[in-house]
Amino acid sequence: IEERGLRELMDDIELPLVGVLREMELLGVRLNLERLAEITSRVHEEISLLEREIFELAGEEFLIASPQQLGEILFEKLGLSRKRRGKTGFSTDTRVLQAIRDEHEIIPRIERWRELSTLIKTYLDVLPELADERSRIHTTFLQAVAQTGRLSSTNPNMQNVPIRTPLGREIRGCFEAEDGNVLISADYSQIELRVLAHAAEEPVLKEIFLRDEDVHTATASQVFAVTPEEIDPGMRSKAKMINYGIVYGLSDFGLADRLNIPREEAKEFIDAYLERFPRVAAFMAETIERAKEQSYVTTLWGRRRQIPELQARNYQVRMLGERLAVNTVIQGTAADIIKLAMVRCHAALAESGLQTRLLLTIHDELLFEGPPAERDRACALVEREMCGVWEHDPPLAVDVGVGQNWLEAK
Repeated sequence: IEERGLRELMDDIELPLVGVLREMELLGVRLNLERLAEITSRVHEEISLLEREIFELAGEEFLIASPQQLGEILFEKLGLSRKRRGKTGFSTDTRVLQAIRDEHEIIPRIERWRELSTLIKTYLDVLPELADERSRIHTTFLQAVAQTGRLSSTNPNMQNVPIRTPLGREIRGCFEAEDGNVLISADYSQIELRVLAHAAEEPVLKEIFLRDEDVHTATASQVFAVTPEEIDPGMRSKAKMINYGIVYGLSDFGLADRLNIPREEAKEFIDAYLERFPRVAAFMAETIERAKEQSYVTTLWGRRRQIPELQARNYQVRMLGERLAVNTVIQGTAADIIKLAMVRCHAALAESGLQTRLLLTIHDELLFEGPPAERDRACALVEREMCGVWEHDPPLAVDVGVGQNWLEAK
């Protein structure tokens, strides 16, 4: 630890976090079991209806969950476009179905069936079994599993409770405060892009955040060389995909696949982005070069990740290594920030004499529970501590919300 310069990471973040996570696991979060049961019943009914419709459109019954049987129905019986070959036949993964969605009315039903089946297996049928006598769920946090340093959780996995779909939001609404309390959600705003702006020392990106502009609209304006007023939702969506794609090392092939556009067009987008943000391109190249020399990368707090993939003979594996190198520096630094924020919020709440307590961490969000009378003081304290862990440009920003349940607070 001393040799590798990890003392600060160990003493200031990881060891103090152990006690914080223990208290969070013991506290748990309350679940409205009646509301969840209503949703579960409704979803089971919809799944049954979807199965009948899918079998009718296919002209026979088959195992929808079997990629092999589904592939035979879609590509051999119905003659739909074949996209990618897998080990047991042509792929039927999410992106393939997205690409052929307009070819047959069976596809949207299969996508919906998959979405609902996953929610049933992962949450709706499982959560009630995990609740204690006070209807509280106690997840187990995993502190040293993800190689980027991010926290994960199990039984249940709280990181994947969906938020983007109406049904996912309904499930979030089942997580609620005890009677007489409220939930406070504090969410870092675009933390990884802020870390990227600092790590790359990219003045244009820094300026966007310092002016408190919408980063995706501003990026679209830069990439498409038009004024922010001329940006439509489609252009902003593409810019958002590029913004996060750059952090995750998305290639032109990957971007083309996700946006369902030609590879040449995707390459033009990425080239235009890197031309407008030259320091980002330089940062990526420098990070990869340094990683090749050292066989590892470090976060801004010194967390180290070995990247043996960079020495692989296989080209694809080496490319994965390059993506991991860039992504680990950004995502790993964001993970360090969130862990440090948890330690600081926990300590500050205890010192202040407030009853509000930290319950959950989900990606870039912290969830607290406490009396309504403390709400304003608790919100101010949490925002101060979360922003205070970082003294660089651009500064961090936190969105804070309050509600009776997780959905309202979020």
